[in-house]
Amino acid sequence: MRSRFAAVLTALALPILTLTACGSEEQPTVVEVVTTTSVSSSASSSTSASSSTTETPSSTQAPAAATTAGAGACGAYGYTAAPGQEAAHCMDKQVASCGDPSIHERGTTFFTDGSSGWTQTCQSQMAAAYVPPAPTPTFDQDAYNKQFEEEYWRNNPRPTFDPDSADGYGPDQTIPPACLRFENVDC
Repeated sequence: MRSRFAAVLTALALPILTLTACGSEEQPTVVEVVTTTSVSSSASSSTSASSSTTETPSSTQAPAAATTAGAGACGAYGYTAAPGQEAAHCMDKQVASCGDPSIHERGTTFFTDGSSGWTQTCQSQMAAAYVPPAPTPTFDQDAYNKQFEEEYWRNNPRPTFDPDSADGYGPDQTIPPACLRFENVDC
């Protein structure tokens, strides 16, 4: 008699615990339910079965697994307030579309009622569609100077040195750019 009473009490306690967990503002916890059945026989060869249920909260599983399971049951799992102001929860909203990964934050969601917010579903979709921008090329001044020098001398004659001239070059000669005549001057 006591085992039946314990089984009924445990079976009634499960929905109550589930309802109290839905109202909390904390991260959702996954509840594992383990049911064991034992068969005992009496002296008159009749068998009776007793059942007991044990609840074990498991915090080792990722919250994303809980949010994915919760998203299908409630329409949208997320929030509409500013980030950090509201914890993600089950919302009575339908997702119209997810944001564009190139211009919106990951998880941006547009709902059918005209509001917007964040949902785990759009977070996952946008993360999968995200293409990182191409790396910005860096400018190598030394390589540019070397390339400029090679191209300049390929297209222009080398001037001859004239020690009697004030600028060091003879008459009717084009003076090369300063970066080719002096050290530590960039082209």
